[in-house]
Amino acid sequence: MGLKIASLQTPIERAPQRLSLCMIMRDEEEHLARCLTSVRGVVDEIVIVDTGSVDRSVEIAESFGARVLHEEWAGDFAAPRNTSIDAATGDWILVLDADEELVDGARLRELLHDEAIEGYCLREVNFIGEERGIESVVNSAFRLFRNRPAYRYSGALHEQIMGTVDPAGGACSRFVGIEIHHYGYLEPTSRAKEKTDRNMAIVMDEVARKPTDSFTLFNAGVEYQRIGDFETALTYFRRSFTELASLKAYYASLLLRNIVASLNSLERWDEALDVLGDALQAYPDFTDLHYLQGQIHSNRREYRAAVKSFRRAIDLGDHGGDRYLAQAGMGSFYSWHSLGVLHEMMGDSHEAVRCQRNAIRTANGHYAAPVMRLTTLLLRADDPLEVREFMARIIGTTNRADSLTAVAQVLLRDGHPEHALAVLAEARELEPADAPIRLAMADALIRLGDLPGARAQLADIAPSSASRHLALAKTVLIGLVAGDADEAGAAIDELRPVAGGLYAAAYAAALAAVRTGVPDPALPEGIDRPGALGAVLEMAGTLLELGELEAFNALVPLAYAIADGPVEVDRRLGYMLYVNDFPDPAADRLLAAVRGGDGTPEAYSALGRICESKGLDEDAEAFMRAALEADPQNMSRHIDLAGLLAGAGRYDDADAVIREGLIVYPHSSVLRELRQSMTLLAGATR
Repeated sequence: MGLKIASLQTPIERAPQRLSLCMIMRDEEEHLARCLTSVRGVVDEIVIVDTGSVDRSVEIAESFGARVLHEEWAGDFAAPRNTSIDAATGDWILVLDADEELVDGARLRELLHDEAIEGYCLREVNFIGEERGIESVVNSAFRLFRNRPAYRYSGALHEQIMGTVDPAGGACSRFVGIEIHHYGYLEPTSRAKEKTDRNMAIVMDEVARKPTDSFTLFNAGVEYQRIGDFETALTYFRRSFTELASLKAYYASLLLRNIVASLNSLERWDEALDVLGDALQAYPDFTDLHYLQGQIHSNRREYRAAVKSFRRAIDLGDHGGDRYLAQAGMGSFYSWHSLGVLHEMMGDSHEAVRCQRNAIRTANGHYAAPVMRLTTLLLRADDPLEVREFMARIIGTTNRADSLTAVAQVLLRDGHPEHALAVLAEARELEPADAPIRLAMADALIRLGDLPGARAQLADIAPSSASRHLALAKTVLIGLVAGDADEAGAAIDELRPVAGGLYAAAYAAALAAVRTGVPDPALPEGIDRPGALGAVLEMAGTLLELGELEAFNALVPLAYAIADGPVEVDRRLGYMLYVNDFPDPAADRLLAAVRGGDGTPEAYSALGRICESKGLDEDAEAFMRAALEADPQNMSRHIDLAGLLAGAGRYDDADAVIREGLIVYPHSSVLRELRQSMTLLAGATR
């Protein structure tokens, strides 16, 4: 009877809750339609405050039924935000930016009836990196809250409202996994710089007004970090930490992460590890900290400690944005890739392959590095046809064209342009208009001697494409190879607005050096000389790969003339010559670099291999021992030296080197198998 009576009860009717989308915008015609399409059927009204658009933004907004208000820009993001909320009539407010997109937004409607909740944090995915945005930083973003008069934004930059809605942090708000995709970090360079300059001006004005506000100082550090000024960023981050009221502040974990990341970028690794020790006590399950710890140990050549940190990051996994402002992949594909690189350096190819396959699987097409690393690893032992077919089988369908292009780039670099072209043909079928694919195809055709075919690929890359400057650089290369100064010169002229004229200046100097045989290091005023040197050396490396030795030889003295000193050029040219199988000049350059103070393990190792190939065993041993001394935790150093000694019949000495390696890596199957082989060889000769 009770069940029957219950079934006859009238359901409680809940008052419908209206949802208002509130936005601010200025010149957002590129993104706006995507954003407003994503909220169709989700919101009941759209209120947008425009701060001075001169493009079609207002027209697009009104075509979606938006109510557009106009407000003069005054250098304060909070003000127009609050104007939009003042005009909203809904019970709840959803805040988005024009360069964002709501994913699965219908689920928001279910959240509007919980009387104990005042607001929600959504999962914000900020795409970074390549122009398609395949890498991302994930964080919690407070974007949905009740429309109450007391709830308004504060802060001129990175404006905030959560502290007003839920001062206790979690008492009346909740995280949900509904996603917002943010594309704003992928904008063209010119507009990105404009936004960076604007944000820097705003944040420094805020610092002047609030010099002891922790969040304002944190924001200043972030802006300097974005432009690569890590020293200044660190200064502001440390000031922010001094003023931090509590480690429970929602940005506190990111503040400590950014201090560590800045110290890592500045190669101040001891300080970074000290900060990490404290940070991990406060946030022991913050995956990003363990990943950074692994990176720092790798930089210090402490490989066992690095392996431990990356494995801990994988055990913790990626965060969903509910607790930390985290970068996607730190607990999966970034760490698997880094582990693979470490195992490769330590001589364990089998484990390196396994790790890179895991990286490819967990990245699901969103990270090209493991694809390239695994292709490189396999090409050392297998036929290029087998490698390309294997890689085609294991990469997925998501961003498949990008992954195929990554495979092709390695095939090109390793001297297999015909195989690269075959892989790129499939990629082009998937993405016919893709500019990076056409660039790679042009590279392959240049290496195959088909300059007209390469020109045709480059001609199809639109002037508006973000890849246009790369197409022009390849056109300069074609002009140098073909001996067509007019073709190269026209491309250089078109490059003059790019990167402040750096590439145009570098390539013009290269063209003049090839034509006249006389290096002229004079560059236009304001040109970054290290950047120009890098561009010249990159061009020289490509010419060397192509066998254009006359042009390469013309660029070598130019590189020395541009450089502040010879050591860096010696080192880079030495490696360049070494990998292109010019051992004698490579040895000359590398020895000069070592004598100049650039005694890296890689330089010593290359010199050791060159001496070994010439039968200079005593010199080879000296260099390989120097490489081992400089890099004792790299298993490959032990293997190289042991192999040299064994080849000379010095099995006991080789065994001693392997035993030293087993002290560092007691569980290494590679070293144990090598020691067993050495024992058998020694026994056979006694």
